[in-house]
Amino acid sequence: MRRLLVTFDVEEIDWGRPRPGSGWEPCRPSAEGMAAVLPVLERLALPATLFFTASFARAHPEVVRDAATRGHEVASHGLDHRDDYSTMPPVAALERLRGARLRLEDVAGASVRGLRTPRLASCAAGIVAEAGYEYDASPHPTWIGHGLRGLAAARVPQLEAGVVRVPLSTTPGLRLPVGWYVLRTLGAAPTALLARWAGVGTPWVHLYVHPWEASDLRPWLGAHPLAWGAGPGWVMSLERLLDRLAGRLHPSTVGAAVDAWRADPGRAA
Repeated sequence: MRRLLVTFDVEEIDWGRPRPGSGWEPCRPSAEGMAAVLPVLERLALPATLFFTASFARAHPEVVRDAATRGHEVASHGLDHRDDYSTMPPVAALERLRGARLRLEDVAGASVRGLRTPRLASCAAGIVAEAGYEYDASPHPTWIGHGLRGLAAARVPQLEAGVVRVPLSTTPGLRLPVGWYVLRTLGAAPTALLARWAGVGTPWVHLYVHPWEASDLRPWLGAHPLAWGAGPGWVMSLERLLDRLAGRLHPSTVGAAVDAWRADPGRAA
């Protein structure tokens, strides 16, 4: 049975212009969003993989520990959400990625195997491996926002320099994404149809969203485009989407899916 990989990028918000006197704190929306999202996952008995920035973990270690205690996989979203590991010197990228992993392991009390880079920026597999990660869940094989590089990327997992590249789901042919902004734009039912289509020819449906989407950002950021559709209504849409998909797919953490893929004798080398 094809797997369902539900992933969250738990990060500080580094965009928009907070209103003066609004009490803005960059990690607060994700922390509040986690409080709304974790009960949804519990009601659906659905394990998730949570990609935390080390900056968020420093600000809210209790959120990381709570997620780990509930049985979710803790993974890395880098040291800081402003980092771009595709442009910084390799030595700096290695140091910051290794530091992020070690900090998260210290906070969570568990090993951290996976990485998703901020804004899905590419990072050399050799650096990812040397920093101590087993898989990279950053590739997004779509032309939307990624141009020809995204269009040329594989929709199926690949082994590179000892690291398993775990691409986010996009549809065959048209390469339409089924990521976070699709849910907010189309709603649960159309997103579920796209997600099932995106699973064709792959071992899993791999989705990602952000817990800050569960927070009403308007009091802080006003009419910023990324604040549109966020809040309690988004939580309801997310639950409807996951409920539709979990009945047809096998919910799994990314780490467990990678282990199964590695152990499959029939997979492509």
